[in-house]
Amino acid sequence: MSLASKKLKVGIIGTGFVTDELHLPAFRSISDAEIVAVAGHDPKKVSEFASKWRIKETYSGEDAIDKLCKSNSVDAVDIAIPNDLHLVAIEAATENHKAVICEKPLGRNAEEAKRALKAAQKNGVIHCYAENEVFAPQVRRAKEFVDSGAVGRLTWVRAREAHSGPHSKWFYDPARSGGGTIMDMGCHSIETGRYFLGKKPESVSAWTATLLHKTSAEDNSLVLIKYEGGALSQNENSWTAKGGVDGRFEVYGTEGCVLVDTARETGIRAFTTGREGKTGYIVEKADANVGWMYPVWGEYITGGFVDEMKHFTEAILVGVEPRETFEDGLMVNELMDAAYRSSKEAHWVSMSEI
Repeated sequence: MSLASKKLKVGIIGTGFVTDELHLPAFRSISDAEIVAVAGHDPKKVSEFASKWRIKETYSGEDAIDKLCKSNSVDAVDIAIPNDLHLVAIEAATENHKAVICEKPLGRNAEEAKRALKAAQKNGVIHCYAENEVFAPQVRRAKEFVDSGAVGRLTWVRAREAHSGPHSKWFYDPARSGGGTIMDMGCHSIETGRYFLGKKPESVSAWTATLLHKTSAEDNSLVLIKYEGGALSQNENSWTAKGGVDGRFEVYGTEGCVLVDTARETGIRAFTTGREGKTGYIVEKADANVGWMYPVWGEYITGGFVDEMKHFTEAILVGVEPRETFEDGLMVNELMDAAYRSSKEAHWVSMSEI
């Protein structure tokens, strides 16, 4: 159904870091979108969030998700809550015929992702997989350079995201998150590698370890994915790396390379010996705010969230499939399932087995 004649009315599910620092600032910069409702479990947090962002409709408690999804004011639902609640929210949104945007990963495993895709397809709604990295301006410019043929035939993509650990405790509980660093950040690096290579993944090999954090999941991982034609995607992720977020993409071909640093090449470098707290927000997962630092500007812009939400808004209003759909989310979940299986069984896993 096309909504081209009106502004997109969005209901937000979640009041945490992702919505407060990234999704809401992104949506507020898009003239065709309006946040009309917010839902969350904690009434106090929902009230404070709604007051800060001037959102009229609020829902809290056990039935908050259902109530928001049934609201006649809402055209599209943006889901940014812990992974174990993604499918519940997706099913509620699609059953009420709302377009849906789901923050990565789509599910805790491929089975949940399949159910999410089927729910969207059954109810005929636009479904958007919110993988922001492939919308980041630097990454999209690098892709244009690659697509021009300037680096020749691609042979290797190295993607790294590392920091000292998540900002919420539920990430450490695999029953809620689905896994550790692969599930938290590997979804970024895996999908960005797939975005650059543009070919069919054939097999996966992975190493995982728990080196520091108190979790039954992995806090470090290395995932190798072989693609059709022989190219390799190397995906490194860590919760034990100090110094704030380290986010890099390196794309190598037969005639050149493209190197992207989304976290530390901010254009700003600063130094202070002052007391901690004077500098304010530096960057996501910053370990300290003294000494040398790389303050970010507009993290919701440089991280691709504005371009991502603008693209999703336009797709939903016009009634066409976006660039990243639940089908892409399912592929990422299947690759992550293969990685966990490979790590457990210590051998390459063919995607034909997943």
